[in-house]
Amino acid sequence: MHPLLRKIEKGGTPPLSAFMDAFDTHFDLLDRLAKTAQDPEWHGEGNVLTHTGRVLNETYAELAGAAAHLEPSRRLVLVLGALLHDIAKPLVTRTDFVGERERLIAPHHADRGRSYLAYPLLDLGLPHALAWQLLALVGHHHDPKKLVLHDKPIAAYRRLARLADLRLLYHLERADMRGRDAPDISYQLDLIEMFRLYAEEFGLWGNPDPYAEWRDTINEVLAERDEETQSYVLGRAIHEAEAGLIMTPHEAIARAYGHLNSFPTLVVTCGPSGSGKSSWIEAHLPDYQVVSLDALRETLVRRRAEQSLNGRVRQAAREALREHLRHGERVVWDATTLHRDGRGAVLKLGFDYHAHVTLVLFHVPEAELLARNEARAHPVPGDILRRQLDSMDFPYASEAHRLLVVNAEGVIVHSAGA
Repeated sequence: MHPLLRKIEKGGTPPLSAFMDAFDTHFDLLDRLAKTAQDPEWHGEGNVLTHTGRVLNETYAELAGAAAHLEPSRRLVLVLGALLHDIAKPLVTRTDFVGERERLIAPHHADRGRSYLAYPLLDLGLPHALAWQLLALVGHHHDPKKLVLHDKPIAAYRRLARLADLRLLYHLERADMRGRDAPDISYQLDLIEMFRLYAEEFGLWGNPDPYAEWRDTINEVLAERDEETQSYVLGRAIHEAEAGLIMTPHEAIARAYGHLNSFPTLVVTCGPSGSGKSSWIEAHLPDYQVVSLDALRETLVRRRAEQSLNGRVRQAAREALREHLRHGERVVWDATTLHRDGRGAVLKLGFDYHAHVTLVLFHVPEAELLARNEARAHPVPGDILRRQLDSMDFPYASEAHRLLVVNAEGVIVHSAGA
């Protein structure tokens, strides 16, 4: 792990300049923060770098007070969350009208920041569990206030609790608000306190497994069923609860009951070229039918690299997938699925056919990707691989019933869902 990260774990409070010196080669957007302006009413303190420095200092104050109880690893995640929470603002900041006023806005910067950080983070030597927590902080740092503002039900809080550490989000957002100069800071801080009260009321504060009771109920009622069937019902239960379709695990069991004796299984891969998808499928899913876009492209147009008939290839692949799902088979979709819209269309087919849907993410350092690509029988041009990484929508656990994360060695290092 990077020496600066070890210093933070031991209680160090490095200034912003130390991070800029240590990480500017890892995260090129750090150098653009000072040149990225913010709306003067919402951020009277100035540009994004100024705000980031203030949030970092407020985070250290939080760690000396309300967050002093955090263990070293979570302390590290919180500090890095403060440093990187607005990292993507240089990519998305623009002028637009809000009501009748022209404002500086940065739409979707949390989600873009999460995707931007996902692969460079691996080069810091951060343990995967901590990297995943950090990505959750960046990607969801606006959610606590949104849940309160929009009066969201318990299902929305459960969803956030399984995707991110609510306590770390709370402390980060307190620091984020105190790092701003704006007329409504007291109101914003009140929203964050209300978020904590709701999370406590719902039994989710400090609860990393918000569906534990649902799992116990499903496993008890379906005790005579195998583990895969129990997992299938739990996955459906979580998905349907967060969609507002059900409120109890018993409803989930009733809705799934007609499919328990025969349901298809869909595995969808996600990762850049050279991340090991096909090799992992061959080693771990030997009894699955495989729908491979590369193989179909080679069959239909005789060249894997030929992209001119991608529409025809995708249509043939979707028809093949439908056929396997229709017959209740185990099937894997072998493709990069880097973008959320395209990935979502494939996952939706699985949901529509009442399949147990798993998304397998291949999370491999960029240097390893480049080396593997060069060694492939059919390498992808380097500029295309670079564009894949730059444009990828890093997936969320909520996109499927289950998410598995596979590292460079082909080992599952993280799982979420059912």
